[in-house]
This record gives sequence, structure tokens and C-alpha cells, in this order.
Amino acid sequence: MQCKPAGLACQTSRAVRASRAVHRLPCLFSSSRLPRMHKNLISLALALALLLPLPLLAQTPPTLLDLQLIAIEARADAASHSPESIAEFAETRRVAETGDVEAQLALACMLQLGVGAPQDTALSMAWLRKSAEAGYAPAQSALGLAYTVGGKVPIDRGQGEYWLRKGVVQNDALAQTILALEFINGDSSAEEQALAIKWLKKAALEAHFIPAYNALGEHLMRAAADEQDRGEAFHWYDRSAREKEPAGMRNLAHAYELGLGVKQSDKWALIWCERAAWRGDLPAMRRMIDVYVKGELGQQANADDAAEWRSKLAEKENK
Repeated sequence: MQCKPAGLACQTSRAVRASRAVHRLPCLFSSSRLPRMHKNLISLALALALLLPLPLLAQTPPTLLDLQLIAIEARADAASHSPESIAEFAETRRVAETGDVEAQLALACMLQLGVGAPQDTALSMAWLRKSAEAGYAPAQSALGLAYTVGGKVPIDRGQGEYWLRKGVVQNDALAQTILALEFINGDSSAEEQALAIKWLKKAALEAHFIPAYNALGEHLMRAAADEQDRGEAFHWYDRSAREKEPAGMRNLAHAYELGLGVKQSDKWALIWCERAAWRGDLPAMRRMIDVYVKGELGQQANADDAAEWRSKLAEKENK
């Protein structure tokens, strides 16, 4: 088994998966804090929370973005009914009721994550839609992602694309990335494919939206016609990996293993594949088992190491 670059899973929902690269999501969402926060973190946190429970995500190999893991972390960080969070919820709701779109998005996120109030998906969606309909790009992107992937709300691909396009018009990086992935991996025209690359590059180069790095690298590698193209793809894998994205680490390992856009190196292939595996990337963990079963990437066959990785893989798959 080789550590192959992952494409989007073409299942019923074509679930887009997000990565840990968004880091630990903030658990405080009051409007007074919003100017200091990356708005995509809030919109992504909300969309991710709307996806749970979503068994398909647990069954599908990790691809570009690991939605489930981030959503679980967001819940663990954010679910709180402390006096402070209850007061913050009340203040956020007060501001939201004045028509403040940022506070409306923050309130939707708090309601979905259960911060300062009982979890309420229906009310969360109502506030999210209110913010989106008022023209707030991060809310439009969160709503589009929720409808595109499904989970706690029914999949509606038409609504998903409608709201994502609204976000794209306003240069929202989350909308650009998700809609680009839909076009790249769907039955899209050549014009839509070109738009997808344009959006990914804007999200990566202008907004520095970390999940776009690996997505861009994967598409460039698939479309590469020569070593220069593969070198550009390698560059984005490297950017993603250095932001600690497991999928980027895995793809970087594969590039080193096969010499795609970089000088072949078993040493660096092993280093990056092992780093991805330690961060819970399932394909990388399976590759590490193969490394020690077959004695690859410069390693001697080692039954004990192979057994250790099998144990870690089983533990991860059973979570």
C-alpha cells in the first residue's frame, strides 16, 4: 500500500472533510471579540458542528479537510454552561437582535455548540440564515457548507451552491475552497474547473486559508504535465504540512517517496508519513504498517513496530 494523495470521496454526499489546520477553535464568540478573530473560524466551527453526528465521515478515508475531528474538538472546547458563558450568550443575543450580522453568526455558533445555552440546531440555523440573508459572507459560507455536506440538516446541493456562490462573490476563503472542491471533483465543465483553480489560488495566496493549501496541491499534482507543475504541487503540500495538516504531511511523504516535484528521498518520505500517522491520518497509519511489514523506506522489517501501528490504527478506527 502506498501513501497516495487522497481525492474527494465521491459518496452520496461527496462529503468534504476539513483538517486540524484550523487549529483549536475559539470558545468565546461574543461580538466584542469578533474583530480580533478570523471570521472563517466561526463560520467553519458552526458548519462543522452541524455535521455531527455524521457516520459517513467516520467511514470515509480522510481527504482534504477533516470535519469530524475539528467539530469534536470544537465541542470539547466550547461546550460550557459557566456563569461567564451564560452571560456572554445573553450579551451576544442582545447584540444579534439589533441586527448585527457578526453577532448573529456568533449566536448561531454558540447555540449549535451549546455554549451558554442548551444546544438547539433549529434556532442556530434560523440565526445563521438571518445573518446570511443580510449579506454576511462568513454566514453564507457556513450555510452553504452545511447544506452541501449534510449531517444535522438535510443535504440540499442547490441551496449549498447558492450560498457558497454568495460567499465566493465576496471573496470568502471558506466558500472559495469548498465550492472549488465541488467543481474539481464533480461533473463540472472546463470553465468551472478553471474557476475552481482560480478560487483555490485566491484562498491560498490572498487569504492564506490553510485548508486550501493541500486542496490546491492535490489538484495541481493530478493535473501536472511536467516536473515544473509537480514542483508547484509539491510547494503547496509543503506549505500544508508545515501548518501541521495531516493530509498535507501524507501527500508530502508520497511526493518524497516517488520523487514528484522533488528529489526522491526515503528518509523524508518516512519522516513526513510518520508525522501524519502520529496525527491520526488513517492512510498514513496504514502506510506505516506496510513499511514495517515489508521493510520499506529504508527500514528493516519489524513485526513489533508493525503490530504497534496496527494497534494504533485499530484504536483510531474504533473511536
